[in-house]
Amino acid sequence: MSKYFSRLFWYSVFIVIFPVIVLGGFSYYKSSGIALQKVNEGNAQVTLQTKLRIEQFLKTVDAASLQLVSSPLVNNAMDRELSYKEFQLIQDLREQIQRIQSYELGIQDIQLINMSKRWVLENSGVYRFDDYAVNMDLIYIKNTKNSFWTGSFSNNPLTTTIGKGQSLQLIRRLPLNSQAPQMVVVIKINPGEISKLVENIPGIGKTFVLDETNNVLASHDGSLNGRLFPMKEPLREMLSSDHPPETFQTDWMEQMVSINLIQSTYNDWKYVTLIPIAEVTRESRAIGWITFLICLGIMAVASALVYLQSRNMYSPIRKLYEAVRGASGTASSSVNDLSSQDEFQYISERFQTMRLTQNEMETQMQRQAQQLKDYFVLKLLQGHVNTVDITGEWKWSQFPSEWRMKAVLVTQIDTFEGVRFREGDKDLLLFAINNIVSELVPADSRLNPILIHPSQVTVVGSNTEDREDFKNKLYTAAEKIQAAVSSFLGLRISIGISRPYSEWSDMPKAFHEGQEALKYRIKAGQAAVIFIEDQQPVHHVKPYYPEAVAGDMLDAIKLLEIGRVHELLGQFMKDVFSRECTHQEYQVSFIRLLIEFIDLANQMGVSWDWTDNRNPSFFERLLELNSSADIERWFREDIIGRILEAVEQSRTVQDTSITEQVLRMIHEQQETDLTLEACAARLHFHPSHVKRVFRRDVGVSFSEYVSTHRLQTAKKWLTHSSMKISEIAERLQYNNAQNFIRYFRKMEGMTPGQYREQYKA
Repeated sequence: MSKYFSRLFWYSVFIVIFPVIVLGGFSYYKSSGIALQKVNEGNAQVTLQTKLRIEQFLKTVDAASLQLVSSPLVNNAMDRELSYKEFQLIQDLREQIQRIQSYELGIQDIQLINMSKRWVLENSGVYRFDDYAVNMDLIYIKNTKNSFWTGSFSNNPLTTTIGKGQSLQLIRRLPLNSQAPQMVVVIKINPGEISKLVENIPGIGKTFVLDETNNVLASHDGSLNGRLFPMKEPLREMLSSDHPPETFQTDWMEQMVSINLIQSTYNDWKYVTLIPIAEVTRESRAIGWITFLICLGIMAVASALVYLQSRNMYSPIRKLYEAVRGASGTASSSVNDLSSQDEFQYISERFQTMRLTQNEMETQMQRQAQQLKDYFVLKLLQGHVNTVDITGEWKWSQFPSEWRMKAVLVTQIDTFEGVRFREGDKDLLLFAINNIVSELVPADSRLNPILIHPSQVTVVGSNTEDREDFKNKLYTAAEKIQAAVSSFLGLRISIGISRPYSEWSDMPKAFHEGQEALKYRIKAGQAAVIFIEDQQPVHHVKPYYPEAVAGDMLDAIKLLEIGRVHELLGQFMKDVFSRECTHQEYQVSFIRLLIEFIDLANQMGVSWDWTDNRNPSFFERLLELNSSADIERWFREDIIGRILEAVEQSRTVQDTSITEQVLRMIHEQQETDLTLEACAARLHFHPSHVKRVFRRDVGVSFSEYVSTHRLQTAKKWLTHSSMKISEIAERLQYNNAQNFIRYFRKMEGMTPGQYREQYKA
């Protein structure tokens, strides 16, 4: 037989025999599998119902315990010494405990254990640790959970806690989330309450309830309660795994069993149901033998029929193969070659080889052409392409050599505020904008749009020589792009447009102008179409800084006149942009204003960290802002708002300090020409603010207090010194002795000389 005939025969045999084998195996597998599956499903439901019943019971107890530990009475007892003097508190606590010990919950006892005060309160009374006849080194105190269930059995001393006998215990630590609990609440229930929920389970399975250490808490007959669940490898590994399978088969107690396992997320208990596999699959074995004998007979008859039919089918195929080999010039080959040759494979390989070769070449050429065009545009904008390269590019990529005018459009996303996208989506959004530009701008009017982070760049050209007409076309295209991006993506974008150029060698310069144009968003605002030649001033102008407005703004901040501060900030922005300057010169004015704000904060003693290692500095953030509205909002909210808040918080302490310092200056410098303005200058505050604070704290004006103080000093010198009246007047900064005498007579009703004669010691 030739190779193809051999394959045809054996494929036919396989096609006929395989379904028979599959049918027989499937019938046996299905008969045993369905029986085991049904039993597993039934016992899985029983296991799940058992879990739900037990957890419902436990959660009921848990809810009752939560009511107890949340009561003010229990929380108050954490810091109390329970002695005979606290009889009423003990009685109230016992009544609180007895209220949740209902018959339905099966609660044996409730213990309040105060670890800090070393006392135990339970149904039988109150005990001190020293009088309590058990070991107080409780294992559950070492558990890091605030609330957990544990078992205590008399035959398992490792899990026995307080008290004797068997019980399941709910442990709560108080206070919550404390590494060293002050109080532990123990609620004990009878294990029989859990066993009631797992007994009399229908079917042939055995159900066990295990704790997190695989100790049996409850079973169908209670024989294993309190013991470690009997198991060997690999059952031990599965039960100890963090994510054990729900159904699996293994060896248990010298027999193969199917196990349904549910691990509770409530308390990490495991609910295990065991099903002996032999009991389930006993009847399916007889079906397997009958199916095997039937399949054996069918395969014998089918093999003979397949051989005869394969010979008839192969005859025309052999003739076709010989004709193809003869057409390819290999007809002289020996007929014996048919035993090692696949005829259809021979013909198919030749056609497939030709087709794949053609498709791969076309696909590769298309991809490389697109990538080369993008790479050429990038090199063109970077100035790495000379005239010879451009000429060669026209020959193979059909670049538009007839354009008389060219310009570069640079597109950037203005902001991500108020949109559904985030800064991390910027690259994907630029790619989407690039596709939109490719669709909106006709292919014969542009080069391939490319991405140069953080911008989308398009070289646009036209055959016209009219600059204004070309600029109108550029503006129309930019508006279409903005509208499409706003409609499809909901983004605000700005587009910078370079000057029109006639030479390809000017494209790097045009690209730089498009980028520079976008920097004038600081004045034009967001969602703008900006021509560079409309923004750059013809003559260089010195940056204009409104010093008067800035000074008034600083004074208003010192006086906490918030409304006036915001009004002056708006006036400052208006004055800065009232003159035509470059964007760098605008930024110089804003940086100067920011420096004055920083200096003001330092002068007023405001403790403020102006830098943050995780975020850009204030200067970097200011330079990132690209519109006047954003700059004004940033100054108002992030700078001025924070200064005003700091000034207002420290104003009370500062006001007290201002009054004390002014009084000290008056007393220490009474022989100098001290003025309110001089005091305010030394304290770095506005004179009106110092005047208002001094009058509020002292009750009189600055001048009145100074005059009164000097008068008292003059009276003291008149009675306790021998200085002349003219000398006293001079030292107290009176213009002349006559002014001093007139003021003294007005205030005291006598001349200084009369006062000295009357009161001199």
